[in-house]
Amino acid sequence: MKIIKTIVVLAVLSGAALFGAKLYTQNQSDELSGTIDQLNPLVDKGEVYVKTKKADSVNGYGITTYKQPTFDKDGKKKNLTFTADHELITDRYLKIYNKGAHVETYEEVSKEDVPEKALEELNK
Repeated sequence: MKIIKTIVVLAVLSGAALFGAKLYTQNQSDELSGTIDQLNPLVDKGEVYVKTKKADSVNGYGITTYKQPTFDKDGKKKNLTFTADHELITDRYLKIYNKGAHVETYEEVSKEDVPEKALEELNK
């Protein structure tokens, strides 16, 4: 009986920790939040869209960092930080595959492939 109690308590504490981590990283876009979201099974995968701009920073190896707002198909905003191994051409549309603050990958898409509500927000 003692083992069952221990297992139940650990399960409840683990669930609470995962839920708390999800809430903590919900509006964050830093590297720690990305790592937490990548590992957290409660965080859903998604797709967001962005219009490229000039890089925020470029390190000594040519890795560029971008920090900018992105929008999902419903026009909901999420700030993300992502990197590229080269400077991206400005004013192009990217479809970013993410899991919370963790950017898995991205691809360039045409303006016609961007959902209407996201496109409205990107061109404000």
